[in-house]
Amino acid sequence: MGLFHSIFGIPQAPGQNGTSGTKRTTFSSGKDAVTLTKGEVVKGEVTDLRSNEVTIRLDDGKTLHAKLSTAMELSIGQKAEFFVQETNDVLITLKLLSDGDTSFTESAIDKALEASGFPKSQHAANIVRALLTAGLPANKEMIQKMMQHSAANKEVDLSTLTALLKHNLPVTKENAAQLQAYRNFEHRLLGQASTLAASLTEAFSYGEASPSFTTELLTAFFAENVESSGNTTTFLERTDSVSSAILSASEPAGTVPVSDNSSSDALQPHPNTSGVTADIAAAQSITFGTDSVTGDSSLPTGSVAASDTVPRFEETLPLKEFLSEKDYPSLEKALATLPSDLPESVILQEHLTKGTLTSGQLFSGLSSLSSKGLSEKVASMLKEEPVLSDLLGKTILNRFLLSPEDLTKEDSVKDFYERTVKDLATIAELSSTESASAALKTVSDTASRMQENIQFMNTLNQIFPYVQLPLKLTEQLTHGELYVYTKKKDLSAKDKEVSILLHLDMESLGTTDIHLSLLRQNVNAKFYLSDADSCELVTTTLPVLTEALQKKGYVLTASATQRIKEPDIVTDFMDGGDTVPMKRFRFDIRA
Repeated sequence: MGLFHSIFGIPQAPGQNGTSGTKRTTFSSGKDAVTLTKGEVVKGEVTDLRSNEVTIRLDDGKTLHAKLSTAMELSIGQKAEFFVQETNDVLITLKLLSDGDTSFTESAIDKALEASGFPKSQHAANIVRALLTAGLPANKEMIQKMMQHSAANKEVDLSTLTALLKHNLPVTKENAAQLQAYRNFEHRLLGQASTLAASLTEAFSYGEASPSFTTELLTAFFAENVESSGNTTTFLERTDSVSSAILSASEPAGTVPVSDNSSSDALQPHPNTSGVTADIAAAQSITFGTDSVTGDSSLPTGSVAASDTVPRFEETLPLKEFLSEKDYPSLEKALATLPSDLPESVILQEHLTKGTLTSGQLFSGLSSLSSKGLSEKVASMLKEEPVLSDLLGKTILNRFLLSPEDLTKEDSVKDFYERTVKDLATIAELSSTESASAALKTVSDTASRMQENIQFMNTLNQIFPYVQLPLKLTEQLTHGELYVYTKKKDLSAKDKEVSILLHLDMESLGTTDIHLSLLRQNVNAKFYLSDADSCELVTTTLPVLTEALQKKGYVLTASATQRIKEPDIVTDFMDGGDTVPMKRFRFDIRA
C-alpha cells in the first residue's frame, strides 16, 4: 500500500459495502473462498507480512489475505486473534484483538538484555522495546548508546531518540527537542513568528525597549529603504514610486507554485540554514481560492468590515486601507509631534495627508529620524501611541510570511529563508542585550527557537524534501507544509510521476491536505478535508481549478474526500507509515 493511503485511509468506491453488520461477504484468497461478516472474530497463524497487509492460515486450514487497520507488532509464525473491522468485495480490514503468543516481545527483550550483559530494569526494557519497534538492532552497543542519549535527554521520548538514530541524524539536545516539537505539532514557524511580533509590540508599547534598541531595530529592518546619507529627494522618490504601484498588489487569490526544476540537485540539503528548499515539481501553477473568514484576529487593527474586500496587510499598501477612522487621526497626531523643520517629517506628513503613506515608508522615515538623534523621541512615540507599536509588530511579522504571489517566483522559498535567518540573527542579537525586559527576553528566546527550527528543517531534508510555508492569504494567516514523496533520483526523469503533499490549516475549511501528482501534463489532485460541508464547498470550486490548469496546458483529475483519520506526516515519513516495523520472521536476539 502506498504511503499516502496509510495516512488517510482508502475511500470506498461506490457500491462497496462496508457498513452492514449482517451481510456476509465471500473473499477469494488464492485457492480458498472465505466468507466473513463485519464484526466477526477470526483466529489463525500469520504466514506472511507485507507492509500493512497480512496473510493468515485460519483454524479450518483456509488462507485469508487482509489489510491491517492499525499498527500491530506481528511476526510470521505467530498465532493471533483478529476482529473483522471492515468488509467489501475486494479486501477486508482486520484489527488485532489478542496475541496468541504475547510472551514473544518480552522474551526478546529478556534475551537482548541477557546477551548484552545489562541487568533487567523497566528503563532498560523500555529502551530495548523502543529499539525493536524502530527496527534497530538491540545489541550491546546500541543499547548502551540509547542509555547515554536517554540520560542526556530525559524529557525526550525514546521513540524520538530512536528516530534520530534510525536516520543517522545527530542526537543532540537541539535535534531531539525539535523532533519532539514536530511530533507534538509545536513546530510551526507561523505561531513562533506571531509570538515574536506580539512580544516586540508589547516591549515597545510598555516602554521596555530602550531608545538604542529602537534605533538599531529600525535601522536593521528599514534603513535600506532610505539613503544612508539622508538624501530626502531619494526618500521622496522611493516613497512616490511605491505609492504608484499600490493597487496592483492586493489581489484576493493566489497560486501555490510548483517548481519546474528538473535537476535533482535542487533537493539536496545545503550546508547552511539558508538552504531549506523543497522541489515542488507537480505543475507550473496550482491555483486555490483564499479562505473567507469573519472577525479574523490576524487582520490589522481597525480594518474594514469583514463583508468588504480586505486587502492583505503589506508594508507597500496604504495605511488608509487598514486603519480605522479613529486610528488614522491618532497616527496623524503622533507624527505631528515630530520636528517640522526636518525633511523626513514633511514627507511623512504629506503622504499621510494624501492617504498614500505605507507602513514601509512610515518606519523608514522613523528609522532615518531615529538615527539623526531623535531615538528617544521615536521610542516615546512607540510607547505612547498604540497604533504605532501595533503597526511595527505587524510589519515585522509580515517579513516572516510568504504570500501566494511570492511562491510563483523562482527561488522565492530559498530567498525567503535566507532573509529570515538573517532577520532572526539580528533580532536575537539585539534583544539579548535588553536583559531587563521580560518581553524582549521572550523575543530573544523565540528568535533562537525559530533559528533552531529552520536548522532542523534543513536536517530533515536529508531524509525527505520538506519545507514549512507560513502563508498570508487575503483575510487570514495560515500554516502550510510541503512534502515531496518522489525520490530525489527520479525527479530528473521526465516519465517519472512526481508526487507532493500540501498541508494547510484553514480558518473555515479546517485541516486541509492536498495530494498532487504529475505525470507529463496530467495532474491528479485529491483534497482531504475535515467534514462533509468542506468537501462540498471544494467540490463546487473544482471546475474553476480545472479550467485554470487547462489554460496552462494541463489535464486535471480532481476529487474532494472527507479525511478518515488525522495525519501525522512527520511520523509517517520518518517511521515509514503509521505501522510499527513488523518482524517478518521470528529471530534469535543473539544472532
